[in-house]
Amino acid sequence: MRALDRRLPRDVPGVRRFLLAAGALAACSAALTIVQAVLLSHIVVAGFLRHRDVRDVLPALLCYAAAGAAQAAIGWAREAGGRSAASRMTRALRGRVLDRIVRARPGSVPSGEAVTVTTDGVEALETYIARFLPQLAAAALAPPAVLAWVAFQDALSALVMAATLPLVPLFGVLIGRSTEARTRERWQALARMSGHFLDVVTGLTTLRAHRRSRAQAASIAATTERYRRDTMRVLRVAFLSALVLELAATLGTALVAVGIGLRLAAGDLELSAGLAILVLAPELYGPLRGLAAEFHAGAGGLTASRRLSELLALPPAAAPPPRPRPAAFGVVRMADVAAGYGGPPVLTGVSLEIGPGVRTALTGGSGAGKTTLLALLLRFIDPSSGRITVDGADLAGFDPDEWRRLVAWLPQRPRLRPGPVLDAITPDEPGELSPAAAAELAGAGALLHRTVGEAGAGLSAGELRRLALARALARPAPLLLLDEPTAHLDAATAANVIDALVTLPRRTLVVATHDPRLASAADQVIDLSGSRAGVLT
Repeated sequence: MRALDRRLPRDVPGVRRFLLAAGALAACSAALTIVQAVLLSHIVVAGFLRHRDVRDVLPALLCYAAAGAAQAAIGWAREAGGRSAASRMTRALRGRVLDRIVRARPGSVPSGEAVTVTTDGVEALETYIARFLPQLAAAALAPPAVLAWVAFQDALSALVMAATLPLVPLFGVLIGRSTEARTRERWQALARMSGHFLDVVTGLTTLRAHRRSRAQAASIAATTERYRRDTMRVLRVAFLSALVLELAATLGTALVAVGIGLRLAAGDLELSAGLAILVLAPELYGPLRGLAAEFHAGAGGLTASRRLSELLALPPAAAPPPRPRPAAFGVVRMADVAAGYGGPPVLTGVSLEIGPGVRTALTGGSGAGKTTLLALLLRFIDPSSGRITVDGADLAGFDPDEWRRLVAWLPQRPRLRPGPVLDAITPDEPGELSPAAAAELAGAGALLHRTVGEAGAGLSAGELRRLALARALARPAPLLLLDEPTAHLDAATAANVIDALVTLPRRTLVVATHDPRLASAADQVIDLSGSRAGVLT
């Protein structure tokens, strides 16, 4: 297993500075460890063999206590500072990954995987940065420092240490190779389980209606059992690796101790040097044993880091131009536009014109491309051929974020921010319509005192759609894109919504709908059947 992913410093800019700080703390800790060993051997020899008075060894005792306090401070700084810095870095990384997923081509990242990677994956990476990387720095710096000091005191002990020390990383490499693939399989199993569970929860109403909920419960149980088995295999290797590395370190310490004992008995080694080396022997292997204890965190963090790097490398569906022009709204024209999602095109040969203040209805059967045309206008995707212009300026020349400030959108599956309904439908910038007035127009005025839960909990599908429509109406945007605004609404409520949309002042309206009443109320109807747009009325 590679200890450090070369893409990590690029993806998480603060990691390089974090490693330098961890290295400095590890170097200071190694120097203090050697100082403490020398002071301890001096105190023991002076106090117990030479029968010196306490006043004679008091300076050494004070220095030993000061070194211990400094060690404790370094340990606290490494633990608390590492956790705080890792939290800040991974929080920023999570935001960048989510932003990249949102900007990527729709459907390129399954929802379940996106949730898994940005929650469990980022948490695993945080643990990897906070605990594994500082321990890696200690394992890289402390053993050479201890070995160098021992070599000046006793070459034979240094030779034994140098011969046994490589066994620990050697076993670690062998174990890491067998664990890397298992850890990757575990993450894939977790992503599959999360995606399956999310799909089941989303379609729970349909499953209950068709009496298939028990079958899906059994399927989730089987998927969970597979994930449990994969996790236990990884943990089993992690525990066995800690045992093997601990055994190697213990044997190395024992060999050093036996050699020192024999030469002390023969008078070939001074007691102070031998005692200091004996105290330092466990410290030689200690950082490597600590690295073995963090092995599982390292394996999980590296696997998550690779997947996060892949997500960060996703190309945006609509890339901003090098020099974007200011976004402005006007006459929207499509000329022979084709678009899709990486496979066969969903729309081909679409040519149309949408003028300011015009109410346009998009019709056609399911799969005709109505939602895809709205995605083009939202710049969620760019056309694979053809051209979209706004007042003669190419839409691809606008910055996507600037353009979307001019657009209000109602998706097929709307979501509201959990909390009070009024807060959930209030836009960041006030518009001509207040949230309460927009709710009245959408037939949702009686819902303003309600509270919405996660994923719309506490609201019916119709109530959620009416509130999402109110949110879109309250947004101060000249272009209003609505995807099936009357779906899940009863006839009376749908009629009220249609009347409200028809009477909206100074708003350009593009509606994808199967509702003939809404289509008949539009200024123009564009039929996308056969992917050849044509104005019907």
